[in-house]
Amino acid sequence: MRVIGFASGKGGVGKSTIALNLGLILAQAGHKVVVIDADIHMANLGVLLGVETNPITLHNVLKGENSIHDAIYEGPYGLKYAPSSLSMDRSGLELGKLADAVKELSDYEFVLIDCPPGIGEDAEAALAASQEIIIVLTPEPSSLADALKTKAIAEHEGANILGLVLNMTLGDKTEVQPSDLATVMDIPILAILPEDIEVRRASATQKPVVIRSPASKFVAGINILASKLLGKKVVPQPKPRKGFLSSIFSFFSRLFSGGKR
Repeated sequence: MRVIGFASGKGGVGKSTIALNLGLILAQAGHKVVVIDADIHMANLGVLLGVETNPITLHNVLKGENSIHDAIYEGPYGLKYAPSSLSMDRSGLELGKLADAVKELSDYEFVLIDCPPGIGEDAEAALAASQEIIIVLTPEPSSLADALKTKAIAEHEGANILGLVLNMTLGDKTEVQPSDLATVMDIPILAILPEDIEVRRASATQKPVVIRSPASKFVAGINILASKLLGKKVVPQPKPRKGFLSSIFSFFSRLFSGGKR
């Protein structure tokens, strides 16, 4: 069993969309996969699947009312998912139960955890429940700074950071470049995903983009990510020239690493 958490320093970077569509691709390939919506504030997973309410959710599990197996439902391609509730009531939630619940899922090949954004207690609990971490960010300086914080917390929790997914790229030279990320984060880039109108259309129709637009550029990038997780050889994506923001980001890198180069 591989338990992979998808983390980000802030919301709105496409983390839930990536986790869900990756899970669908892996399930379509015949792997046993469950995606857990650990973002107890937003409950995006069910919305993306077009299922906005479920009788039992992760909230019930964290309250000790049900087992994680009670909160798992079947989605497209045989994918299993455990949604969160849209309820704002957090009373009685024991965040530490998430790690215990994940341990009960040993019959799955992949457990993908959609972690809450930020550095709060709920995010820390999701990171602690993950064996491996993929950090999702967008090509903006603020997103990179937030990703550095997420990296520090993940390392503190003892998780193995697999790499980065750079999402919503336009290919503009003013964006944070992959070379900048490599300089600052010192972890590999697993996939570079474009800003794709098909992602918005899929979200608006509450149908995963892998199903609605399987030939889209976004899905091509998710397929690359899936291949890397499965250990398959892929054609490397082009490496752009070093970005002009590298020196600034190097400063942030030294700041979060305690001054080490």
